[in-house]
Amino acid sequence: MIVHHVPIKKNITSSFKKLVDYITNPQEKQERVGKIKVINCHSSTIDWAKAEVKATQEKNTRAKGDKTYHTIISFAPG
Repeated sequence: MIVHHVPIKKNITSSFKKLVDYITNPQEKQERVGKIKVINCHSSTIDWAKAEVKATQEKNTRAKGDKTYHTIISFAPG
């Protein structure tokens, strides 16, 4: 298993919606993302989860840093 944190580029503002849209876009590749599962949200659909996370992030007024964290986890075949 390989785990990699993808840091946000300094000159852009992160967005959970943009991250999810990027991850779920097949980008004309035959294999890209094996499985997507929504957890820790009231909704189980991607679109509703994006709205729920955005609303939760907007309520967090104390955090000054990036509120979106992107980690890639790669598993060996099989």
